[in-house]
Amino acid sequence: MGMRWSAMRKGLLGMAPPVLALMLSVGGGSASAATNKCGCTLNESNNTCTCSKAAKCGCPGECEPKGCEEKREVQRRKEIDAETKKAAEADRKHKASAGGETKAVSTKSEKGDGDGAKAAPAGPKMSTAQTKQLAKLLDSYLKANPSARSKNAEELRNELSLTPR
Repeated sequence: MGMRWSAMRKGLLGMAPPVLALMLSVGGGSASAATNKCGCTLNESNNTCTCSKAAKCGCPGECEPKGCEEKREVQRRKEIDAETKKAAEADRKHKASAGGETKAVSTKSEKGDGDGAKAAPAGPKMSTAQTKQLAKLLDSYLKANPSARSKNAEELRNELSLTPR
């Protein structure tokens, strides 16, 4: 019987290393987590991030390759710059359309003259009597407002059309 016991003991001790290796591989003693969708693994025991060479950005707040946060910051800056530029362009167009409606009409007629084509008049043609009346009205306005003499006709028109009388 003594021989049987020693043979059984050798058999049990012989199985211990494979059983221990199996338990460790299943996760009994592992301190690292599974790989995330970015291709990185977080080692929880020392809180380090290990990424494969094929790892890509896309896991904010998780384990990511180096430089991903900087890339996101650069992208945010580009978007902010684009929105700022778009807003400035819209503001510039708004100011141009509010103050330069007559400029657009006059530049269209000037462009048409160079091509030899007839330019459409900005409005109905004024008679001689209406032209004289306009000249008298302008003279009386300039007498009442001497500071307006330094302004051109477009500026005066815009100023008069914006202020209610």
